[in-house]
Formats: sequence, structure tokens, C-alpha cells
Amino acid sequence: VSIPGAPSSAWSKHWLLLAWGVPTLALVVRRRAGQHTASRKRMAHAAHATNLRQAYALLTASSSEAERRAANEWLVGFAKTAEAWGAAEELVRPSEAAEEVAFFAANLLYSKIKTEWHTLADAPRRQLRDALWSAACGRPSGGEGQPGPAARRLCLALAAAAARTEGLAEESTRLALSLAAAADAVQGGLAVELLGALANEVVAEEEATGAASPGRSGLRALAPAVLCALQALAPLSSSMCIGCLRALQAWLALNAGSSLASLYAGQGPLLAATLNALAAVNNEPLNLAAADALGELLTSTNSPLPASAPRGARDAAEAVAAQFGVLAREVRLAELLMSGEPADDRLFYFCRALCAFAERCVDLVAVTEGSLLPLVELLLLCAGGELRVAELSIDFWVGLQDTAVAQRHERLRAPLYRRLATLLLDKCTLPAEFTSWDEAAEDEEEFRRFREQSALEVLGACLSLLACEFVGQLQAMLQGSPPWQKLEAALFVLRGLHVQIKGALRGSAADGEGRPSAAAELQAALNQLLGFVFGQLAAWRPSGATLLVESAMRLVGAFAKWLQRDEALLRGCLRLVLEAVQAGGAPEHAAEAFRALCIHGRRRLASAAYLSELVGPCTALAGSAALASSVRLTLQEALARLVGAAPSPAEAEQLLHALVRAPCEQLAALLPHLPPSDGASVPPETAPRASDGSDGSRGSGGEASATVASTQGVEEAVATQLALIGAAIRFSDTIQVGGGGSCAAHPVFAVLSYCWPLLQDASRRGGPSVLQALLELHGRAMGCLGGGLAPLLPSILEQIGTTFCRRPVVGALECLTQAIELYGESHEAPLSDTLEKFVDAVCGWLASTAAPEAEPELLSAFFELCHRCLVFRPQLLLSLPCVASLFDAAAACVAHQEFQHTRAAITFLCLFLSGTDAANLYRESAAHCLQRSGGTLLRYCVQGLASASPANLVDHQIELLRVIAESAPTAVHGWLVAALA
Repeated sequence: VSIPGAPSSAWSKHWLLLAWGVPTLALVVRRRAGQHTASRKRMAHAAHATNLRQAYALLTASSSEAERRAANEWLVGFAKTAEAWGAAEELVRPSEAAEEVAFFAANLLYSKIKTEWHTLADAPRRQLRDALWSAACGRPSGGEGQPGPAARRLCLALAAAAARTEGLAEESTRLALSLAAAADAVQGGLAVELLGALANEVVAEEEATGAASPGRSGLRALAPAVLCALQALAPLSSSMCIGCLRALQAWLALNAGSSLASLYAGQGPLLAATLNALAAVNNEPLNLAAADALGELLTSTNSPLPASAPRGARDAAEAVAAQFGVLAREVRLAELLMSGEPADDRLFYFCRALCAFAERCVDLVAVTEGSLLPLVELLLLCAGGELRVAELSIDFWVGLQDTAVAQRHERLRAPLYRRLATLLLDKCTLPAEFTSWDEAAEDEEEFRRFREQSALEVLGACLSLLACEFVGQLQAMLQGSPPWQKLEAALFVLRGLHVQIKGALRGSAADGEGRPSAAAELQAALNQLLGFVFGQLAAWRPSGATLLVESAMRLVGAFAKWLQRDEALLRGCLRLVLEAVQAGGAPEHAAEAFRALCIHGRRRLASAAYLSELVGPCTALAGSAALASSVRLTLQEALARLVGAAPSPAEAEQLLHALVRAPCEQLAALLPHLPPSDGASVPPETAPRASDGSDGSRGSGGEASATVASTQGVEEAVATQLALIGAAIRFSDTIQVGGGGSCAAHPVFAVLSYCWPLLQDASRRGGPSVLQALLELHGRAMGCLGGGLAPLLPSILEQIGTTFCRRPVVGALECLTQAIELYGESHEAPLSDTLEKFVDAVCGWLASTAAPEAEPELLSAFFELCHRCLVFRPQLLLSLPCVASLFDAAAACVAHQEFQHTRAAITFLCLFLSGTDAANLYRESAAHCLQRSGGTLLRYCVQGLASASPANLVDHQIELLRVIAESAPTAVHGWLVAALA
């Protein structure tokens, strides 16, 4: 060989050796270097794996709490490192004998794949995927050849990786299908586990991303092949059948086009195996897997079965219904449900699948020519079973209503609903031996939910279809001397259907030609039933079972408007509910019923003699400390409605005095037990707090704790008495002082004057709850009297200002807002002074606090006050010397996180800068604030838009930017440049 520039022939062979030998030597060196590198990596992985195994052993087996805690902390930290990949990979190899260690490592890999798969490059991904598959195939199997726990977890890790890699889900599915083709128990079990895990992980990933990933259509196209593989493997063993059914459920959840009809036509044996698994004896996991798979198959996305379904879908539905009939006899459905014994798991899962199938094909059942009627009989058996089984059938009965009665099979009309009404009325009746929920076999929550949410919906259909016949069934339950449980059920059904009953009573009672119609007959039957029921209740002394009293009270409240037609019934029911409150059986429901009766019957009850007779026992109950404060307030408000309808102002004043006398006496006794406040202003976040969050300083020892607890109890009692006074005057705005009488002649003004010394004392002594109740009372007084409160307004404003400076509460801001709207023109000076106190207090707190968002409700109410002031009386706000501080405080809130008060601040600033017609005389104040702090405001606004504020504030901040640009067009460019610098 002649090589240009080479030495003479004596050196040729040495030249050739060099030319060929050096590259070869370099290749060998690189290979050996790679082998050394790989060897070092394996050694490092083995070392980390040893540490991981030891830490797991300490965590699970150490008797030392400190060692277990240290091991757990080390494992949590190590799991986040890159070394955890290799260490866990070492521990899942078939050489790892401890199954629990391999399972732990596989679970670690699964968690890391779900959170860190995107951090790996393609080569490490392929290497890890191959290692996982090799480990899954090599791990020992469990019972009946099924994969062990570690192998199942490895399949899940493989599926998680496949769901997050383009094309890998399809490739892994084909790999599992090739493994399933062997029809071997061990390999088939692994294939089924992987197929189920793949579908589950793909569904989870698509739900997390919000949409199906591109290319997943290829995966869904493999669904028929997967179903065929499952069909072939399911008969191998019971455990294999469970795995196949779970995988079937997972692939059905992919919504790959499978349906009852397609499964019946293409994989009939698999569908039959699924149905037969429902009746398998002593195999609860198999029963559950079958019920879950059928439930997924019968979802609306998989198996739509309208009345117009094609012939193939009808054939499938009829075949499955027939199979359910055979299986019902096999599981002894009728015998077990009618025995009254609780259904076991197998029977419950069977009923669940049966009802899901019936609900899906309810439109076909409704128009059946007879072939699907046996299915309805099975559903009636379920409706008569225990509550959890009966509830499964409700969707079918409700869905049946979507088909017009005239289009249904004749046996699915009135005959069916007679049987349904009997069954459900029985289900709504407590057992004869029932005394209390503590001793009952039924679960209270389950029983109430079934009656209120399920049974009533179907019973309403029974009333619509059976009309007078259903009313007669209810009437029959009340005749003679039935047990109280049956009485309670009848009262419950009447109350539960009260909207439908009242609608029927309001309907037309004549047909198109003026003749009495079926509606008139129904109205007569309903009125007769209600008259009988309330006639009995009006003479009843509430006693006995609490549930019976509760149902009676709720029924009275529901039909209070109907009762006002008969004054005797109305007064009898008033007596009943007051006695029920006093007896304490169901005081909350009784008080609500009393309020409803007072609302709807106030015109019939508004005679001075009857009101005087009623006020005595009612005020005694309202003042009873044994009743909850909510019950007492409800009674007081109900009486206040009657007082508002009193025949004359003089009688109203007399009644109002009777309502407030007891609370005032209680206040006079309670207030001396509250220490007077020092009047100092206390910022919200620095107010002294006890260790349990209560206000006030706490001394050492049990005596100081008891003192604090006692003070809190007194404050709560004082707040309740103030709320009772407020409730008494709440509806007195309807009282008209005739003959041009002065506002001071209004009954509310006289009552407030009577209470005034006590109210002033409460403002000096009260804590937050007392002050809030007092301020709500002032707000109600303003609403009732309007301008008539003018003589007391200066004193009220002084109370509000002192209260807010001493202890900021939201009620003070709301009360001042109301005062500005009502009295802004006539009492400008005192309102301006009070407003200035509020602005100084809040702005000073915002400027000094380290947590400006700690009081969002307070800030929202404050900026709402400022905004309303700009709308109604802008001169009050814009003429204040502290207006610049207010502008700076609002600007600082623009970039806050909390939505409500930030939006309130932005809304105030927009109106402050843009102005109104009434504010034109004070434009200089706004212009001065913008000139001085406009750049700061714009910077806060940009800061909020950039990152600080949530997305729902963006529109508000952009609107503020627009207002700033319009208000200062020449300066905004410089401010914006400075803000973005």
C-alpha cells in the first residue's frame, strides 16, 4: 500500500500498525472506561439501596420512637434526591427477597414518576422502563398465579410512566396483549394488572391536564382487543376474573366507544361472566368488581338507551334484563329482601347493579310491550327492602316520570304508583318499637336523608298521578288511634309535599267549560284533610315522642298561610307551638312555626285584647335563660310583627314597652358585673387575647380563669338582651303616627328613651359582642324612625365614635354609613366629626400595622363607608383634613391579596378620582392627592397586576389604571416609567 508521505517500505508495516492500532486501542480504552463508570454507578446505587433498606427496617421494626422518627425524616428527604431513582431500582430487582422492601421501593418509584418523570432524559427513561418491566416479570407471584404486591405496584409505576410519555401507553398495551396471548395464569395475571393500571393512569392524567392528550385515539382503538383478551383470561380462576373485571371497569372509563350493545354483540361471554360474578357465593371481592364494572358500563357516556334506541340495543337490554331475572332467583332476592334482615354485601352489590341497569334503560322500560315488566317487579322488591337498597331504586322511579303517562305501558300507570305509595309510606314510618335514635337499629342520618331527598320525590309523583286516592291513603293513616309512628309519617309527608299541595290548592277548580274538574275534587279532598289534621293539632297538648312534636311543628309552619283562613285554627296552633316551646321537645321548630303564624296571621291576630293576652307568655319565654338565644330572638321578632300590625300607635307603644321591659330589667342587673372600659383605642391585631382566644387579660391561677369565663358569660347575656330589644322594634316601621303627630310621639322613640340610660351604660362597658349588638340596635332604630331619631342622633354618634376608637367593630362602620345616608344633610357637623375619628383610626392603624390584611371585613366596611359618603354627601369626606391620609391608605390596599376589601378600596379610589356632580366644589382635594401620591398609587396598581393580587381583581385594577390615566394624562407616562423601572 502506498501512502503519500509515508516512510520507506521498511517502515510501512509499522506505519500500518500505528494507523489501525491507535483507534482500536482508543475504542478499547473508552469501552473499559464506560464499564468502570457503569460499575461505579452500580456500586453507588447498591450503597444507597443498602441505606434505603436499613432506613425502611428502622421505620417499620424499631421499637424506639426516636429511631422511627429519624428514619422517617431521612426517607422523606432521600426520596426527593436523584439518587433515589437508582437505589429504588436496585431494591425492586428479583434478587431482593423481601417482598415488603420491594413493594416500598416500587411505591417510591411510582411516586417519583408521578411528580418528577419530566426531569429525566430519554435514555434514563428507557433504562428505567426496561428495568421496571424486567423486575415486574421476575418478582414472585401471589396466590393462584396472580402478581404479588410488589409486581402490582411495579405495573402501576410502568403505567404512570406510559401515561406521561408520547406513544408509550399504546406500546405498553400491545406488550401486555402479547403477554396475555399465552393464556398462562402467571403471565396473564401480569398482563391484566398492567392493562388495568394503564387505563386508570391515562384517565387520571387526562383529568389532571383537562383534556385528552394527542395520540390517545390510538390507545382507545385498542379497546376491542383488550376486551377480547380479558374475555379469554377471565375463566382461568376467581382471582383472574376479579382482575379482569377491574381492568374492564378501567377501560370502560376511557370512553373508548364501548356500550352495553357493543359488549353484548362482540364480547357476550365477558358480559355474561360479569353478570354471573354478581351472584358468586362467598366471594365479596368478585361481587364488588362485577358491580363496579357494570356501573361503569352503564354510565350515560357508555350506554345511552333512549326509547328510540336501535334494535340491537333493545335486544341487549332485554337479554340483560332476563339474565337479571335468573340471577335474582339464584341470589334469592325476593326472599331475602322481604325477610326484613339487612342485606349482605353480595345482595347489596347485586341490587346496585340491577338498579343502575334499570335506571339506564328506564325509557325503554316505560314504553315496553311487556318484555321488560319483570324488571319493574325486581325494582319494586328493592323499593321494599332496607333503606340503602330502597334508595338505589329511586333514580329509576324518578326517571320514569320523563315519559308521559299516556305513552307508558298500562301497568306502569296508576297500578304501579298505588304499590309504590304503599311501599314508600311504609319506608317513611319509624318502626313500631322505636323510642329514640340512641336505641334504634336505623341510622338517623340515613333515615332522614332517605325521607327528605328520595322518598318525597317519588311520593310527589304518586300525588300527581293518584290525586284523591293518595290523599285518601294519608287520611287512612290518621284514622282511629294509630301508633304515633304512623301519625308522624303522615305529618311528615304532608309537610314534605306542602309546596305541591299549596300549588294544587291555588289551581283552577273548573274545567274549560266551567264544570267542576278533577282539580276541584283534589282541592276539596286536600282542604278536608288539612282541616282534620289541624283541627286535631289545635286541640293537642304537645307531649310524647320528640319526633312527633317536631313533625307537627314543621307542618304548622309550612301551612301557616293556609291556617290564617280560620281564626280558631290559627289561635289553636299558636297555643300549640308556644306550649311546644315551653315543653322543650322541639323548641327551634316550634319558634319558627310561631314566627310563620305571626307573619301570615298578623291581620287576624292584631286585636289589642288578644295581643295583650299573647304578650305575657311570649315575653316570659323570650326571657327564659333555659332557651337558646336563637329561639328567644325568633319569638321576639314574631311578636314584633304582631306589634307592627297593632290597631293604634298607643296600643303599639304599650305592647312595645311590654316586649322590652324584661330585657331592660335583665340589662340593669347584668351591666354592673361588667367593668367599665378605659376608652383607649385598641388596634385589632394587638388587642389582648387570652390563650383560648378570648378578649381580656388573664391572671394566674384558677380564680382569674373563672373570672374571665364569668365575664364572657355576662357579655353574652348582655348582647342577647340588646338583641331582644332590637328584635322588638325591628318591624315597627309600619306603625303610622296619625294626625301629623311629631316624631317623638312614635312608639319606638318612647321605647328608646326608656332604654337610653342602659344603652349608654352598655356602650361604656361592653366588649365586641355587646358593642356589635348595640350598634345593630341603633341601625334598626334609624330604619324605623328615620328623621324621627334626630333628637337622639348626636348622642348615638358620640356612642358610635367612642365605641369605634375604643374597639373597632364592623357594626360601627355600618351604622355610620346608614346615618350618613339618612341624616347627612341635617346633621352635617356631628357626622363630620365622627367620620374624621373613623378615618384617623383606620388610617393610623394601616400605617402602623405589620399585618394590614388581618381585618378584611373591617376594611371592606370602612371603604364601603367612604364610597357611600362620596355618593350621598361627598363634602363630608372631601373637606376632612385627613383626606390625604385616606388616599394613601386606600392606595396601599390596591395590591393586597384579599378580594373583598381590595375591591372596596379600588371602587372608592375610582369614584374619588373621577368625582361626581355633587363633588365638583371639592375637586381640589382629589387633584392634590393625585398630584402628591399618584405615582405611588400607580406603582401599587402595577404591582398588583404583575404578581401580588389574585386574578379576580385584574379587571378592577385595570379600571383604576384607566381612571388614573384620564385624571392625570400628562403625568401618567412618567409615573408608569418609574413604576416599571
